[in-house]
Amino acid sequence: MAKFTGFYKNRNNGKKKRKCRSADWALKILILTFVLSLISSVLSQVAVGGSDILIATMLLIFMIITSIIFDVIGVSVTSCSACRFESALSSGDGAVRIAKLLISNAEKVNNICADVIGDICGVMSGACGASIVSAISDALGTDPFLPSIVVSAVIASVTVGGKALCKRIAVRNSEKIVMFTAKRLYSAVKTFRKD
Repeated sequence: MAKFTGFYKNRNNGKKKRKCRSADWALKILILTFVLSLISSVLSQVAVGGSDILIATMLLIFMIITSIIFDVIGVSVTSCSACRFESALSSGDGAVRIAKLLISNAEKVNNICADVIGDICGVMSGACGASIVSAISDALGTDPFLPSIVVSAVIASVTVGGKALCKRIAVRNSEKIVMFTAKRLYSAVKTFRKD
């Protein structure tokens, strides 16, 4: 009986530890998102404020593409299996180790890629959209109400549609995308260490 009691105690302790880790991660990501969103809001207002419609449109396109790319990475890491890289680990390739690390922390990677970066891109897209609306209403001499609705709808539909289109690609090519990401990260780490 004592063995069973100890087993259940260990299981309960494991659950409590996992809950604590989840709560810690949630708090860290909350603070990180707040700080990054604050910085991106300020930067977007400085970058877009007073700029012409061409610069605002180019920045908007860049933000939408960035949001879609990071969403693809998040989905790929979540849908990829770590066992695919087990045989390659013996080669000592640093990129493979990073790929396995990404997959073993899939929920955190997905949270950062899809939520944190996605939200920051959303904030900056909103600022770009506001600048575009202002430029359109000034050029046409109309009330900004209608252009604001149209521009917001276009931004939302292109972003969500782009993500929906790329999710299928991300799931079907998850291993290649994870490995490509890991190689880029490994190259960045090597360059950083040299400096």
